[in-house]
Amino acid sequence: MCLLGAGCTSQPAEEGTPTPTPVETTAAPTATSTPAPAEEYAFNETNNNETVTVPVGSEITISLDENPTTGYEWNVTSSAGLEYVNDTFIAPETGLVGAGGVHVWEYTAAEEGSGEFSAIYKRSWEETIGNETTFSMAFVIE
Repeated sequence: MCLLGAGCTSQPAEEGTPTPTPVETTAAPTATSTPAPAEEYAFNETNNNETVTVPVGSEITISLDENPTTGYEWNVTSSAGLEYVNDTFIAPETGLVGAGGVHVWEYTAAEEGSGEFSAIYKRSWEETIGNETTFSMAFVIE
């Protein structure tokens, strides 16, 4: 029994060796601290013709239904203030031939001021006649 209890005791520190004492510290923030993560904003066809205020550095994602198998695609333009990052077509999760998917554009609100995203849904070989489906958003970047 004594042997079992012996394993539960600690050995005294050698003479002359200071025993470390835990000290509670609180670090003050420094000028090189990591900035807060950028805010993310997601928009879709329900946000058509809206004006939205976003902070500089925000990540903006715009998702619109698209069916390129029919020849229809979004022809997109964006203005200064919005920095293009990427765009991707996400195919539908169905086995149906010719089913539409979603086109996703990613931007960063790059600088203070304003930015605009606009798109027209049409076949590239057809002339624009004015009755095409359109989408637009204006951004106030602060």
